Amino acid sequence: MFRRPATLMVVCALSLTLCGAAAWAVPLKGETVPSFKAVDLAQNPVDLDAIVAAKPDLIILFFFTTRSGEEVAAKLRRLERLYGGDKGRIRIVGVGWKDNEAALKKYAEELRIDYQIVQKTPELERYAPVPTLPVTLVVTSQKTVLNALSGSGDAEADLINDIAESLLRAGKTKEARAVAEEAIDAGETEKDARNTMGFAFEAEGKLDEAEKEFGRIDSKEGLASVALRRGKYDKAIAIADEASPDNGYAATVKGKALAQSGKLDEAAAALETAIGQNANDWQKSEAVNSLGRVKHEQGDTDGAVEQYRAAVAIDPLNVTALSNEGAALRDQGDLEAAASVLEKAQSLRDDELVATMLQQIQREMSEANDVKRGELVRAQIADLRERYEALKAAGKDQAIDDWTSPPVVLAFLPSAQGQGVFFERAGTGVVLRRELEARLQANDTVRVVEREVLDKLLQELQLGASELTSPDTQLQLGKVLSARMLGFVDFGRLGSDTMMYLRLIDTETTQMAAQFTQSLSDYADLRSLVDALALDVIAKVVNGRQLKGLIADAADENAVIINIGAQHGVVVGQAYEAIEKGAPIEAGGKTIAYREKKLAILEVTEVEDRYAICKVVKKQTGVTLAKDIKIKQPKK
Repeated sequence: MFRRPATLMVVCALSLTLCGAAAWAVPLKGETVPSFKAVDLAQNPVDLDAIVAAKPDLIILFFFTTRSGEEVAAKLRRLERLYGGDKGRIRIVGVGWKDNEAALKKYAEELRIDYQIVQKTPELERYAPVPTLPVTLVVTSQKTVLNALSGSGDAEADLINDIAESLLRAGKTKEARAVAEEAIDAGETEKDARNTMGFAFEAEGKLDEAEKEFGRIDSKEGLASVALRRGKYDKAIAIADEASPDNGYAATVKGKALAQSGKLDEAAAALETAIGQNANDWQKSEAVNSLGRVKHEQGDTDGAVEQYRAAVAIDPLNVTALSNEGAALRDQGDLEAAASVLEKAQSLRDDELVATMLQQIQREMSEANDVKRGELVRAQIADLRERYEALKAAGKDQAIDDWTSPPVVLAFLPSAQGQGVFFERAGTGVVLRRELEARLQANDTVRVVEREVLDKLLQELQLGASELTSPDTQLQLGKVLSARMLGFVDFGRLGSDTMMYLRLIDTETTQMAAQFTQSLSDYADLRSLVDALALDVIAKVVNGRQLKGLIADAADENAVIINIGAQHGVVVGQAYEAIEKGAPIEAGGKTIAYREKKLAILEVTEVEDRYAICKVVKKQTGVTLAKDIKIKQPKK
């Protein structure tokens, strides 16, 4: 059966021998491997913790006697030559379990062993006793055992490919492919090794190469997975159905494809089937995690957390399950627990979604612990609620300055459309929305209403996503929040692409002010996606508009004050025309408009937040500038 790669930073292959039967004392799966210090045959120090701290891709500890373990020793010699030595990608340490120094030196010479060998020390006694020879332990960089293989035969038959799988799960895809090739050359099971290579190509986004490898061995689970990655859900399901009935990973791929298609109940059934079938630990972990993701989407957050934790218990290096658990805990409002889980995920592997979500949660925790800020927010909420109720009672007959350009203030509201798509990684939509808000807030010409303030106000006013579709509600909220526009972020499918849509509603007209569309597949990472979208918004909404205002004071022509400033987008050096209503324009006996009469041209010399100071650079003869005269930027 195909075994998909395991994510791993440290692998310990231990082959141990003791005479006679004894209770199992070698660390079992999920337990911690004890540290040790020793001296090798060349009198060089060997410290497991120091080796771990150096962060090689793999550490292999080979416990042996001179009367056994030759097959493992030969395979480790291959890996040493491929990535050991000066390359430093793999560190291998052999531990002679019962033999003296002379016997160990002879053993190393006969097998041409290049890696370090040490004799058993009292510290290493903590690994004993063991019942059979050999034992292979796969251990994480936190020294947690992932897998334990005991005895010869199957336990050592695919050792090199096991290590290739570990490299793949650690994100070392190029190295995983090279080691998988070595596994084939060593005579290990070709289908398993080629599956490892195929999934390494898939992880790199090289789907054509992946499909080629899977096709060479007719790997239904691999071919189905490629179809899923291409967004061809029906094809993925069809291929998975062609697999043998006991192919657990094919059933997992089918469940994921059904979930992506929105068929959550069917997906749950397929994943339950996958969990009950024979499969490697990583396969069961992925199936359990996917079932948790379905429960999460169905609104069963408690059930989702339970599944995510079960997935991690099966495979401690399942970073996706840890990430999903963090997102679920965030949804439940348990930010401290969410941060703890995400920190654990981050320690295992660099993951952009994990890192970004953790940064957001840490920022939210800091804000929540700021007592003074909390008091200000509560006072602000009370004031905003009073303003909303007053404006709602007053109705639409309120005076509006329809000339002066308002500051670009955005308030992002929850969408009535919900999530729109099924993300394999929980919290993806929330992370993208929050990052977009942060990117826009970082621009001096845009202000985004604080998420905490907005969420609490909507809760106070008992306004849900459906109520926010009302133009009257949007109009009142815009005025209360002094927001120029309301933003709605949605996600949808366009063919095989996942699309991110941003709608901006003008709060004065309740009409669509702008709309933006981005394909998530067009960008290598979410940061570049959000940056591109934020730049588009700034270009169209801020830089693309014609600023207008009024003269506030014209007593000094070298210091004319206008009622717009930095928060509106005013910068030093901008030019503004001072204008007044000119001659009427008539048609059919009716006045349809008025010509503009240009009085003067002003140039901005100083900018404050809410106003700017200008000098008069040109003025019509006989014109006297005065308060409330209109100004505007010349058309670009």
